[in-house]
Amino acid sequence: MLVEKKYFKLEYDSSITYIPEVIDYLEIKMKDIMAFFEITSIKEQRKIIIYDDLEKYKKHIEKFTDYHDYMCADTNDGNINLLSIEAAHKTKTHANMTLDELKTTICHEFVHICQQESEIEHLEPEIVWFWEALATNLGNPNMFHKIEIKGNEELDNFSSLKNNYLIAFTIGSYLLENYSHEKILEYIRFPKKLKNDSERILTEVKKYSKN
Repeated sequence: MLVEKKYFKLEYDSSITYIPEVIDYLEIKMKDIMAFFEITSIKEQRKIIIYDDLEKYKKHIEKFTDYHDYMCADTNDGNINLLSIEAAHKTKTHANMTLDELKTTICHEFVHICQQESEIEHLEPEIVWFWEALATNLGNPNMFHKIEIKGNEELDNFSSLKNNYLIAFTIGSYLLENYSHEKILEYIRFPKKLKNDSERILTEVKKYSKN
């Protein structure tokens, strides 16, 4: 089935019963996320595809990368793709996924889309930590907590770190609490400036994370 709204089209299996609650939540939360990025529209209306079949989702993922059990949502094709609660429960990592987690996971991915829309210059993968710092804090903070950061490799080797999303959440929490909104928007729009400041930011976060 397909439901069309202002900022998204939601595609789902007719057997999923909680779609109205998902839609109500997204219409409010997406406005808040767009307001943070100071954007009023999305260039292209995105699809949200909820997979009720784990094997179909695996095949979707494998078009872009190897599938791993922790994967439950992505924006690899420019849309938001994710597992339904029922399909997520067939994985080890997301065996206890709740409806709230599903809703906020969609918002996590929508943060990535808004960041794409906001960039004036593009830089990756050096700042993937920053993408996840914003998405974890603005999209689904209910799924993460702050941790102490001790090493110096957290940014350079971010994707391979065991606690990378918790590290990102901690960094994002620090930035949102201590940097102006204008400065964060500058980093979003001009990520080379962020890269130049990343070593200093990590030094600051390491002190912050001890508290």
